[in-house]
Formats: sequence, structure tokens, C-alpha cells
Amino acid sequence: MPKGSDAKTKIISLSRGLSILQAFHSRQSPMTNKEMTERTGLSKATVTRLSRALVKLGYLRQPGMQGKYHLDDNVTELGNAYLHSLTLARVAEPLMMDFAQKLQTSVAIGVGHGHQMIYVSFCAGPETATMRLSVGTLVPLHKSAIGVAYLSVLPEDQQAGHLDAVADYYPNDDLTSLPVQTADTRKVGYSVSFGAWRPEIYAVGAPLWLDRGKSVAAINCGARQRNQSRDHYVETLGPELMILSSDISSGMDQIGATFRDG
Repeated sequence: MPKGSDAKTKIISLSRGLSILQAFHSRQSPMTNKEMTERTGLSKATVTRLSRALVKLGYLRQPGMQGKYHLDDNVTELGNAYLHSLTLARVAEPLMMDFAQKLQTSVAIGVGHGHQMIYVSFCAGPETATMRLSVGTLVPLHKSAIGVAYLSVLPEDQQAGHLDAVADYYPNDDLTSLPVQTADTRKVGYSVSFGAWRPEIYAVGAPLWLDRGKSVAAINCGARQRNQSRDHYVETLGPELMILSSDISSGMDQIGATFRDG
């Protein structure tokens, strides 16, 4: 199993995982699990489990042997991604929810960070059979439809940086098919994943151009495999997702909103 694959599938929810990070607000010194428990009101078991996951994901670090935690570099990345997404969410989420309800799927917007994608917006239809995902979810960039879609439109130097990060983090994974996947995505406009990340999850991803083409994100839709054929994802969800992506981009442009400037 690839190093850190368990950590990559953990969900950092805004209600729990981020409450631990917020506990460090206005405090310069590191904290123990006991102190985090007191400041968040979460149970000791929950804080212990989430603090370990946050270390693996790069949001907390534990440099010494005293059991105390410090904020790590990924907090800045997640915070920036979330702040940048606030206007985007106001524009995109009504459109995403209509899509999710109509097609009974989940919809997420993500941005790349190293070897992973960070969800900055998420919606799901009320009857959608999907995983318990949320804003802050991290998914492997090279194993997800949203990650392949994101890679497919990046400038070569940025793409190379992400691929180097993936190769470092997943040294045993075969990445030779990625150039073909990204080329196919550029050709048809969307990527597909049939169980590459989770065996039961089918998904479609598409690039999301923002700031009149100056900024890149990606959008996906997916659900747990039921009785839907792969053709449904290729022939219906793929083209529909491209339309949704275009509508979100147009909505941002119409109000003069930018992503990178928050």
C-alpha cells in the first residue's frame, strides 16, 4: 500500500478537523492533546485521532518528544484555498446544487497542492450514494478524475512540480499512463475515473478556468457505483460537467470576481 494512502482518505471536516486548527488562534505556544480537547470541546479520543491525521496530512507537526503539536505549513495552503474560494462558493454552489439534485451525484471544486487536491467547495444530491466528503477533503491527485483534469491544463512547469510530488509520495505507483490520461482530457474536455481512487467510486472531472483563464481549478462529479453504466459517465455526466464548469466561469467573470485575490 502506498505510503500515506490511509491518511489521504481521511476527511478533515470544518466542524471537527478545522476546529482543532482554530484552537491555535491567538496562541503562539504548542499544545498537547489535552489542551486541544479543552479548547475545542471535542472528546479526547476524537482529538487524538484527528491530531494524528492532521500530522500525516501536514497541517500539524510534532517536532519533540513531549507530545505537543505546532501548526505546519499546509495550514497556510488550506487557509488560502478556503479564503480564495469564498466568492467562488457563492457563485458556484447554487449551480452545483442544481446539478447534484438533477443528476443525483456529488459535485466538488478542488485546487492542487503537491501530490493532492484540496476540496474548496462540495455539494451532494439528497439521495446520492457517495462517501462522506466535505470542504477540506484531500484526494490523491493522480488517482482522481478531478486531479487528472487539473493536471491536464496546467503549464508544463507547474505540472512537472505536481508530478514530482506525486512520484516522491507514491514511489511504488506506476505513473506512465498519466500523460495519456491528461492528453485524452485535453482532447475531450473531461476525465473519467472508474474505481482508481476507491473501487466503488465512479467520477468525472473537468478543468475550471477562473480569472478569465489566468487561474486554474477543477471540478468533479461522482457517486458510489450502483446500477449506472460507465456510458452514463462518459456520455451524460462528462458533457454536463463541462457545461457546469463553463457556467461557473462565466458567473465569476460577469460579477468581476477573482479567485486568486480572494
